[in-house]
Amino acid sequence: MTRPREHAGPLATGLERLGADVSVVPLIEVAPLDDVGELRRLVEHGDHDWIVFTSTNAVGAVGSVVTRVRARVAAVGPATASAVRALGVEPAFVPDRFASAEIADGLEPLAGAHVLLPQSEIAERSFADGLRARGATVDVVDAYRTLEREPTAPELVELGRADAILLASGSAARSLASLAPSEPGEPGALVVCIGPQTAAVAQEVGLEVGIVAREATAEGMIQALVSHFQET
Repeated sequence: MTRPREHAGPLATGLERLGADVSVVPLIEVAPLDDVGELRRLVEHGDHDWIVFTSTNAVGAVGSVVTRVRARVAAVGPATASAVRALGVEPAFVPDRFASAEIADGLEPLAGAHVLLPQSEIAERSFADGLRARGATVDVVDAYRTLEREPTAPELVELGRADAILLASGSAARSLASLAPSEPGEPGALVVCIGPQTAAVAQEVGLEVGIVAREATAEGMIQALVSHFQET
């Protein structure tokens, strides 16, 4: 598993219950912005119809100020929705799948709508572009930083012996691809992506994607792995 340790729990636990030997080797780390004041002012005082959270990190960066806005809130998955609810806000929309088209469908009508999209400073802009193509005005604002993390020597050994390497973000895919080719992929580790966007980035940076989960959640990745290893 290549996600930060603080986000690894449910997926690691689920795999271990099924008998897997799970190693957490974070390839990225999430860091706060030096100042989130401007972000929170934009959330509270911006004239938005929707605020769309694409991660629990973005929810944490915005914080309780989201309880004081009139905008409807969308969360892209169950974990993000739970983080929003923990602040006392019920999301107006949570898609069944984390797919750009499905999220956009749930926000319709978008023509003339004003959407706020708090994201990592290096997040892909394709989702925002898709909303704009449907007629929305989209404010993309940095909510946190995503940094590549250099694995330790023992962690590189763990990557090298893995049967499967799980990628939950494009950032993790880039970090994996930046390692020496002989380290993460030997001998033939299966690259598992949480969704099509992560898979697209992985392929773009030269990784061979073995599985893409049908549902962009921890449970979706578990089901994808179970199906694969049952077949093999």
